[in-house]
Amino acid sequence: MLTLKAAPANQKLTALRQLWEQKRGGRAMPARSDLTVTNLRPWLGNLALLDLGARGEVFRLCGVNLFSRFGGDQTGQHVASLRGEGAQPFRNCVARVRQTGAPVNQSHMQITHGEQMTFEELALPLTDGGAEMKIVLFASYPSPTQA
Repeated sequence: MLTLKAAPANQKLTALRQLWEQKRGGRAMPARSDLTVTNLRPWLGNLALLDLGARGEVFRLCGVNLFSRFGGDQTGQHVASLRGEGAQPFRNCVARVRQTGAPVNQSHMQITHGEQMTFEELALPLTDGGAEMKIVLFASYPSPTQA
């Protein structure tokens, strides 16, 4: 019998989603403080934290492995200022999380450093301790696109 295994990126995103589910318990979503740096260590370089506000989304943190995805370190920058091929899929993902208040999985293709890459991504809503979503935790893993 042939057993298919999820790609490493998918396994990492699945594990992150499981951590999010565990930390939220019976609530709609966990608080940012429920996810410690120690909890998030396996994903740190591939994570971004976005603060959600009336004036748009701002990167609180942009992991170093996301620099190629976003064209450099975006820490402190508005999501609206992103440029390039991957900007719109990212903005759409964040918008879906904001609309639904639920996790969003997506994948998309983009040319990065002359190579076509597939990005597997997960966006998770978080509170700041209250009941409303105030933060999005975003994870992205690239893999070369198979021809």
